[in-house]
Amino acid sequence: MSTQALATPMIQAETLGVSKDATQAATPNSDQSTSPAADTGGTDIVVTGRRAALEAADERKRRSETIVDSVVADDAGKLPDNSITEVLQRVSGVSIVRFAALGDPDHYSVQGSGVQVRGLTGVASRLNGREIFSANNGRAILWSDVTPELMSAVDVYKASTADLIEGGTGGQIDLRTKLPFDFDGKFHVAGTSELAVGDMARKADPSGSILVTDTFDTPIGRIGLLGDIAFSQFSSLSQFLRTSPYFKTTLSDGNARYVPSGFAYGDEAFQYKRYGIYGAAQWQPTDSLTFTGSFFQSRYKSQSSDYGTQLDSQTLAVDPATSTFDSNGLLTSTTALYNRDPNTFLPTGGTITSSGNKGFVQSNTRTRDYSLSFAWVPEGGPLSLKGSLQRVDSRQIYDRIDIFREIGFGTSFGMDLRGDLPQITVSPATQASFADPANYFWSASMPHNERNKGRLDAAQLDAEYKFDNSFFRSVKVGGRYAKRTERDLANGYNWTALGRGWNGDPQLTYANAAPGDVAFHAFKDFFRGNTTLPGNLMFASEDLASRFNVNRTGLVTPPPAGFCTGIESNCSAAGLLPVTGYGGLSGIRAPGFVLPGDQVDNRTENIAGYALLRFGPQDGAKGISGNVGVRVVHIENEGSGYIQQNGGTIFIRNGVPQTLASTFLPRGGKADFTRVLPSVNLEWSPAEKIKLRGGYNITMDLPSFNALRASGSVGVATTSNPVAGQPGTFTNFTADTGNPLLKPTLSNNVDLSLEYYGRAGTSFHLAPFYKRLTDLPIYSLTTRQVNVLFTDGFTESVNASASDYINSPKAATVKGVEVGGRFFLDMLPGALAGFGFEGNYTFIKSSNPGDVYRDINGTIRTDAPLVGLSKHNFNATLLYERNPVSLRVAYSWRSRYLLSTNSNGTNSPYTYYSAPGVITNQDGGVDTSTQIALPIYGGNYGSIDAGVRFKVTDQFSFGIQGTNLTASTQRTLMGGYPGGKLVGRSWFQSDRRLSVGINLAF
Repeated sequence: MSTQALATPMIQAETLGVSKDATQAATPNSDQSTSPAADTGGTDIVVTGRRAALEAADERKRRSETIVDSVVADDAGKLPDNSITEVLQRVSGVSIVRFAALGDPDHYSVQGSGVQVRGLTGVASRLNGREIFSANNGRAILWSDVTPELMSAVDVYKASTADLIEGGTGGQIDLRTKLPFDFDGKFHVAGTSELAVGDMARKADPSGSILVTDTFDTPIGRIGLLGDIAFSQFSSLSQFLRTSPYFKTTLSDGNARYVPSGFAYGDEAFQYKRYGIYGAAQWQPTDSLTFTGSFFQSRYKSQSSDYGTQLDSQTLAVDPATSTFDSNGLLTSTTALYNRDPNTFLPTGGTITSSGNKGFVQSNTRTRDYSLSFAWVPEGGPLSLKGSLQRVDSRQIYDRIDIFREIGFGTSFGMDLRGDLPQITVSPATQASFADPANYFWSASMPHNERNKGRLDAAQLDAEYKFDNSFFRSVKVGGRYAKRTERDLANGYNWTALGRGWNGDPQLTYANAAPGDVAFHAFKDFFRGNTTLPGNLMFASEDLASRFNVNRTGLVTPPPAGFCTGIESNCSAAGLLPVTGYGGLSGIRAPGFVLPGDQVDNRTENIAGYALLRFGPQDGAKGISGNVGVRVVHIENEGSGYIQQNGGTIFIRNGVPQTLASTFLPRGGKADFTRVLPSVNLEWSPAEKIKLRGGYNITMDLPSFNALRASGSVGVATTSNPVAGQPGTFTNFTADTGNPLLKPTLSNNVDLSLEYYGRAGTSFHLAPFYKRLTDLPIYSLTTRQVNVLFTDGFTESVNASASDYINSPKAATVKGVEVGGRFFLDMLPGALAGFGFEGNYTFIKSSNPGDVYRDINGTIRTDAPLVGLSKHNFNATLLYERNPVSLRVAYSWRSRYLLSTNSNGTNSPYTYYSAPGVITNQDGGVDTSTQIALPIYGGNYGSIDAGVRFKVTDQFSFGIQGTNLTASTQRTLMGGYPGGKLVGRSWFQSDRRLSVGINLAF
C-alpha cells in the first residue's frame, strides 16, 4: 500500500477527533508535516477505523506541550466504549470507582462513577478546554451524565501548562466535541444504532445517535453548521451481600473474640436514560478570523428500585465450642449467632429482629453549556488573539424514599465466612415464617429530596506574539474571570417511625396492608447460585414507594378510627386496610423543603492571569524545547446555610426520657486565597522517534461544595432498649458539618516521560512521577463541643462525635511510574499482520499521615493511604485490525484502594463487656462506649470486555460487544482489626452485558 493510501484513514480520524484549533499547540520542534502513520517501511498494511483512531491518539500525544493521553473516535465517530468512565479506565494511569462515590462503599455503580488520575481524585472536567460541572455539590461533571456519542475524543492531561485553567491535582480530562470545519467542507451524515441486554436485568436497551454537518461558501465568508443528537438507555441488576463490623466480644469461655454484628443482603434494579444534544456553528469571514458558537446539553434521568434486609445487633455472641476463629480471633464460622444478656452472658432466648427496606429513587440531571469564541490568527503575522464567553447551567432533581419493616429471624442464625462468599442459614421453622404476612411489622419511612442548581459564567482572553528566527518562539499571556454559584436544597434523611404503638398509632403488619402495597420479592439466581440465603422475603411494593416518593403524607396517615381497637400492639387479626395509611404522621417533617433551613448557598469567584514563554531551536534543529510560565489565581469562596438539630425522637439518657428540639441555627463563612502556580515543561528528541519530557508544576484543587457547605446537623445516637417497645438508650451526641473556610489543595508535581513512536500503530512510554500534596480536605471522625436544645427549653453544651472536614495538617505524597505501549505484527504475512497488543501498568505508592481512622479497639491510627489510590493498575488489550474486521478483547484490573475512613455502618460506637455487666472501653475506662471509624477498601477487581466490528462498505458497519464477560465480583474490605487483618465487608455482582449495533456514515 502506498503512503498516500495509508494516510487517508488517518486524516479522517483526525478530522473527527483532533481539531485544527487544538487546545494545546504543537511543540516547537515537532515535525507536523509527517506523522507516525507515514512510516510504513514498505509493508502492506490495511488500516481500519479503530487503528486509525489509535494512531491519531498517538499523534496527539506526540505533538502536545505536556504529558497527555488521548482516546479518539473512529471513522464512524464512535468511541470504543459505551460510557466515558469505561473509556477512561483503559488509559494509562487512570482508574475508575465502581461505587456510587468513594465515601459510599455500600452502593454499587455498574459503569463506574468517579475517576482518578494517577491515584488522585482531584480531576478537573473540561469541555473543549473550558470548565464544565454538574450541580451535585462537587466541582466536576458527573461522568455518567455525559453522552459519549457526542464526543470526538477525550484528552487526559497529567501535567499542566500555565495557559490551562487551574484545577486538577491529579490531572484534567477534556471532552472534545466535533466542529463543522473539522470535516474539510464536506457534507457529512453519520448515525449509530444499538440494542443491548444484561443477563440479570433482562431488559432490552436501545441507543442511537445521528450527526449532520455541512459547510457553505457565502458572500460573507465560510459558514459551517453541525447538529448531533444521541439517546441511550442502560438497565442493570446488581446484588449485594454485606457483613457488619466484627465487634470485640468476650465469650463464655472468657476469651475475647471478634464477632460480626449482623449481615445484609439485597439487590438493586437500575435504569438510566441519557439524552444528548449538541450544535455548533462556525463563521470565517476572512482566512485569519473564525467565530465559533456551540450549545451542549446532556440530560440524565435515572430510576432505581432496591430491596434489602439487614440484621444488626451489638449483643450477638456465639458458642466457642461450635464456632471457628482465625489466628487473630475473628469468627470464621458458627452454627448459631444469638442474642445474649450482657449482664449475665446467657442467651436471651428471644427472637432476633431483622429490619428491611424497600428503596426507590428517581433523579433527573441536566447540564447545558453555551459557548462563544473567536480566533484571530493572521497568516504570517506575529500577533494572534483568542477569546471566549461561556455559561454553564446545571440542575439536579433527586427523590428517594425508603420504607422499612421488621421480621423475626428466629432465635439464632448460622454464618460461614470461610469461602469466597458468606453463607447465611436459618432454621426451617424460620424460613417457613417468612411466608406469613402477619410476621412482618411496618416500622419506619425515610425520604430524601434534593433540588440543586448551579451556574458558571466565564470569560477568557489570550494573546500570543511569535518571534522570528529566535530561540524564544513566542510569548503568550491571558486572563480569565469565572463566577460559579450553586444553590442546593436538601431535606436530610428524615427517618421517622410509622405506627409503633408507643407513638400513638397502632402497630400494623403486612396482614393489614392495603391491596397492592406489599409483595414477595424473589432474589433470583442470587450471585448466580454461589451462596446460601435465608430465603425470599416480603417488602413494601414498588408501586407503594413510587406513589409516595416525593410526598409521603398518604403513606403515614393513621388507619381509620377504631381500626384494630384492643389489639393495637399487633393488628394482624384486624384484616386488610381499605386504603393506604400506616401511621406516624405526627412525627414527620413537613414534605418538601423547610426554608431557609434546607438551603445551602455557595459561591466561588476566580480571577486568573498567566504568562507563558515557548522556546526551542529553529527549523527542526536538535535541542531542548518547551515552555515556562506562571499562573496567578485569586479565589474567593463564600457559603451560607443552617445547622439542623435532628429532634423529635424520644431517648433515655441517664434514666430520664429526653427529646431534642427540631430547630435550625444559621451559619456562614467566607475566605479568599491567592496562589501562584508555576510550570516548566521541557522536551528533547535524541532521535527522530524518541522524546524525553520533564516538567515541574504546581496544580490546585478547590474543595467540593459539599466539603465547603456551611450546613450540617446535630443529633443523637442510641442503642436498642432491652425493654421491648421502649425508646432507645442514649449512646452519644453526633454532628456532621462542612467547613466553608477550607483552603485549596496544592500539589507540587515532578513528571518525567520517555516516549517512543515507531512505525504506524507502535508506541511506548515510561513515565515516573512524584506529587506532594498540602491542605488535603479530610472527612474524619473527631470530637467537638456543640450546643443542643431540648424540647423543654433546656440548652446544654455537650461533646459530640463529629464528622467534619478539615485541611490535613500534614503533607501527603504520591509517587509512581506508568509504563505502556502498543504494537501491531505488521511484519507477519497476510491476515496475521492484523494482530496487535496494547497494554499499560501503573505503580503508585502513597503516604497520607494527616488522615486518621479508629480501629476496632477505638485507637486512632494514621497509616491509611490516600483515598481512591490503588498501588497497581493494569490494562491489557488484544487487538485485531484488518479490513473488514476490527476486534478488541480488553482486560482491566486494579488492586485494593481505600474508599473511606468514616463511612456509614462502620463508624458507630459499641459497648464492650469484658465480663458480665462490666463495660470497658479499649483504654481501660469504665462505663464508656468504644468509638470506631473503620477504613473501608475496595478489593482487587478485574473484568474482561470484548467487541468485534465488521466494515461491510465505507458507509456501513456493524458490530457486537460484550461487557463484564467474566461476571466479576467486586468486594469491599474492613480494616482496623488485629494483625492488620482485612475482613469482608460487602460483595457485589452485576450483569454480563451484550450489545449489537450498526454504524452508517455518508
